[in-house]
Amino acid sequence: MNQVTECIDTRVSVRNYKDEKIPEAVIRELLRLGFRGPNAMNKQALAFAVVEDREKAKEFSDRAKALRIEGEKLKSEPDEKLIETLLNDDFNIFFNSPVQIFIFSSPEGVKPIEDGSVAAENITLAAHSMGYGTCFIGFAQGLGRDKKFRSDLNVPGDYTYLMAMTLGVPAEKTPVTPRKDLEILSWLK
Repeated sequence: MNQVTECIDTRVSVRNYKDEKIPEAVIRELLRLGFRGPNAMNKQALAFAVVEDREKAKEFSDRAKALRIEGEKLKSEPDEKLIETLLNDDFNIFFNSPVQIFIFSSPEGVKPIEDGSVAAENITLAAHSMGYGTCFIGFAQGLGRDKKFRSDLNVPGDYTYLMAMTLGVPAEKTPVTPRKDLEILSWLK
């Protein structure tokens, strides 16, 4: 097995982090590697925001939880267990990670979701290869429409929020999750 395939096969989502600062040089290198990913028509339209401020991260977590609860309550059958989890003051959607990375696209982006996903995966794999852990944070999605969040991060009004992820030193070893059998729908030869 080569280093790349081993990194892919052993990467896990980390939800428990040590209270350890990540050097700025490491964060910048991870962002650079994310930005190096292939992107539609080579528009290079991605932009990143980094949060290391614990109070600001908690504020963003609380706001994201409130937005998700609002959305959940609009459903004909709200997920009461999810709402209960989100109402827990101790639950931080960023798992108290020392770093949160938010990915945005400028209007020039042709396929922003794909571009952002490739960048996030590059960051994830590079971080794992350096001994750091990451986790994609779907609960943060509502923040992309939140004016205060966007203002706090200096996000231009015409930029599209794509995703959030955590970064930090894993507090424990997370076992690799087994995968289902690969489904190949067709193979035309």
